Amino acid sequence: MKIFAHGFMALAAFVIVLPILVVCASALNGGRSMLFPPQDPTLTRFAEFFLHEPVWRNALVNSVIIAFGSAALAVLIAWPVAYGVWKRRSAASKLLAGLGAMPFALPPIVFGVGLGFMWGFSGGLGNIWSGVISHAVLFMALPLVTISIGLQSIDEAHLDAAATMGATPATTFRTIILPQMVPYTLSGFFFALVLSFNEFIVMFFVSASGYATVTLQIFNSLRNGFTPTMAVAAITFILVSVIVFSAVARFGDLPRLMGADPSRK
Repeated sequence: MKIFAHGFMALAAFVIVLPILVVCASALNGGRSMLFPPQDPTLTRFAEFFLHEPVWRNALVNSVIIAFGSAALAVLIAWPVAYGVWKRRSAASKLLAGLGAMPFALPPIVFGVGLGFMWGFSGGLGNIWSGVISHAVLFMALPLVTISIGLQSIDEAHLDAAATMGATPATTFRTIILPQMVPYTLSGFFFALVLSFNEFIVMFFVSASGYATVTLQIFNSLRNGFTPTMAVAAITFILVSVIVFSAVARFGDLPRLMGADPSRK
């Protein structure tokens, strides 16, 4: 049975890794066509993507601005909501948390069309700040979940001990709650950042051709066929995801974030 299990795992790994290897190899093509195996291998397409092609470089800058800005804004919105649910446990706070998670549950195209109409009426359509706000609202559910998990993991005995020693609520928050919440807050930030960096549908409606992110630029470039520069963009997405999720696994409470019960061994 172990032989079959190992064989199945090896086959699954091969199926998962093979498309990634093909994409990475295709980025090395010396010509303008994305071929596999690559012809005339070169690193020129990487230099074009990051340095020499203003279209791709500007798209990358826009993606970074929107990803970091929306992730930070999502955390700032999610923190008081999650804290209110944990602290007060009132119906209003739970309703607010449910509303905050609702955009993430909607089909992206429905949410994108709605945002497109809203920004069109308010005059924000095609502005990069509207993209930041849109992604923050869309992905707020991620830091909301991670922060809520972190708050629920705080030992009530620590809070009782602080109150017994005469600590004020502000002191308790600063010395006990906030330090324990750093990994969960960063995890929510990075989850939102990665999804924002890779998101296409909502940004397609919100940008209204006023600017392009990397995902939008890939779509715009398809009219010229598949090019090695698109493969470089795909490699960038892969690297960002690997780095971010590795950091979450290293510094965050990944088992609890994935739904594991730490009390069960």
